[in-house]
Amino acid sequence: MDGPRLVTAAMAAAAVALRSSGELAVVAFDRRAEVVVELLAPVPPLRTVERVLGLRGHGMTSLDAALRAARDQLAPARAARRVTVLLSDCRATDDLDPTAAARALDELVVLAPASDDEEARRFARSVDARVASIERLDDLPPALDLLLGDGSG
Repeated sequence: MDGPRLVTAAMAAAAVALRSSGELAVVAFDRRAEVVVELLAPVPPLRTVERVLGLRGHGMTSLDAALRAARDQLAPARAARRVTVLLSDCRATDDLDPTAAARALDELVVLAPASDDEEARRFARSVDARVASIERLDDLPPALDLLLGDGSG
């Protein structure tokens, strides 16, 4: 991930951080998952953005690792709603099927790039997640409003 997709990810992380009730985790992933912001060690939204902007994508993609890390981060959450926001085209390039990890989450929503969202839409349907596509940064606020609204879809 780089360029516009990285900026969108950083802005999405900031938007979710500002909307959250103080409980937020951010997980970056390639073939492994890396916790960028831990749920139990919150940081200010600006620091979250800085951390996300420092990421560089490369190599394999393991959705399974990312979703398992998200589940682990959410385990101690006190929030009534435990939502995982996945920014991805959902194209896993490893051999691990992420379906079980996705279904183990309380609530999964997917933000996919509009120019490459077919696999994300298929994956979301298969795991009963909600999905929205974003083409430009301007698409982010309404997409988040739609996905994070009241949880009814």
